[in-house]
Amino acid sequence: PALDFGGPFFTVAVKEGASEILHLDFNDDRHCVSWVVPLGDWTGGEFCLPQLGVKIPVRPGQALAVMTKILVHCTAPITSG
Repeated sequence: PALDFGGPFFTVAVKEGASEILHLDFNDDRHCVSWVVPLGDWTGGEFCLPQLGVKIPVRPGQALAVMTKILVHCTAPITSG
């Protein structure tokens, strides 16, 4: 009940660490975006989208919207922190 936002969100997930394995988020809606909101202090860990050929450095205080059901993604290794 504390996480019922009245419909704008399907799920709120909190993850510690990085997912360095390429994957799709099969439970996500293919027409919606997922929001990546990083917390903490580290180096490395860029958000990688190999289909687009990009690595995005997302830092605390920023947010990244990505269609995680249709874009294969992972994070680069965290080098410290």
